[in-house]
Amino acid sequence: MSISAFIPVFNEEIRIETTLKTFQWCDEIILLDKQSTDRTREIAESYAKVFTMPNSSAYDSSEFDYMLTHCNSEWILFFTASDVIHPKLALEITRLTNIKDFAFDVIHVPYRRYVLGIETKRSPWYSENAPMVFRKSIIKINKAEVHSALHFDTKRHYKMKNSNDYCMYHLTHETVDKMMDRHIRYWRGEAKGNIEIKRSFLHVLKATWRVLVLRRTFLLGWNGVMLSFAYISYFMLSFVYRWERKYSEADSTYENIRRNILSEWNTRKY
Repeated sequence: MSISAFIPVFNEEIRIETTLKTFQWCDEIILLDKQSTDRTREIAESYAKVFTMPNSSAYDSSEFDYMLTHCNSEWILFFTASDVIHPKLALEITRLTNIKDFAFDVIHVPYRRYVLGIETKRSPWYSENAPMVFRKSIIKINKAEVHSALHFDTKRHYKMKNSNDYCMYHLTHETVDKMMDRHIRYWRGEAKGNIEIKRSFLHVLKATWRVLVLRRTFLLGWNGVMLSFAYISYFMLSFVYRWERKYSEADSTYENIRRNILSEWNTRKY
């Protein structure tokens, strides 16, 4: 069976070439450029079929429409510019998808998520596997969501054996500035969704529980404190963005204050 690799990008000239080189084993690479202003597109055109979608200040899950339209294979491998793949994992994915009558629709691959250079089982972002490879026919898109916009209409999941050696390496957030830039796009996108603000608040509590109880991330020392703050603050600011969209009256409040103050100045006698 053939495999299409799909990657959405924006301004990734520093790392895009290395990433794309590790996915050349796929039958095709479809790269969706969100109107990059650096050399991303120029570099990518040597390795992938490049398409363009309008960029926005908020995350837009319509990128998956391009995936469904332009990926021509039965199997799709979804990845980002943060990812590089070990060649042994690529061989195993190829082997599995070429098995006649393979009885699964989603393949969960060994996955190592690095955040600000740190990967550990105590990280709140830690996961052993991720559903990176799936049949095109079972994809469902929920555009009201951000991180979970991609859904699979199937119960036939295959989880590969966990491995610290051959896996997908997710090398994200090289600096705090880059982390914040990306998070802002996600927060804005999430604020446009339909999640109730009460549920968003519960996400904050769940994130806190995950850090303090489930992972006990603080046992990592200052690294743990940093990971804990970074993780919990994501959900806290996501709540703030949703609150702003639903409840904020700052514009009218400030306008009224300015109007009243100007009125006082206009009527003041010297």
